[in-house]
Amino acid sequence: MRKAIFLAIADALSSIEPTAAFPEGVPYIDLWNDQVNLLGGGSVFETPAIFVEFEQIDWHQQNTGARRGDIAVRLHIVTRAVPVHGHKDKRMAEALAVFDLINSINAKMQGLRGEGFAGFQLTTSATNHNHTELVENVERLVTSAQDCTAMRPFKPVSVASVAISSPK
Repeated sequence: MRKAIFLAIADALSSIEPTAAFPEGVPYIDLWNDQVNLLGGGSVFETPAIFVEFEQIDWHQQNTGARRGDIAVRLHIVTRAVPVHGHKDKRMAEALAVFDLINSINAKMQGLRGEGFAGFQLTTSATNHNHTELVENVERLVTSAQDCTAMRPFKPVSVASVAISSPK
């Protein structure tokens, strides 16, 4: 289920239109592995980058191996910081362009659905400025899913005819 959801997200977000502030659109989408805290020794990535983090899933078992649960994902949107000095700085529009990108991401994600999962809904937004040259915005979205990967195949069973008689 997580694979299908990741691929649906990556497909949707890779189609975001380029803008003046982000001429490449979104060139890098990957699974989250705390990349922004491992910049000194981690792998290199282009910005803007989106990392998909899956939160813990609490499954509710159903018949024949199917399960249902709500799946929350956090999209870590990592962009280069644009240094500005106050709201009248000439670069303020460039610094604020990240929020236009986030709006485009949310437009692609709102209602995104696929086989086995319902439309995503945005629940939380946060901005993290704790990285020297980068800004990390985190958007949390939730979907409801039914995972049938562990279902046992249905095998019809033939039953001999049985005559039932009522007692006299």
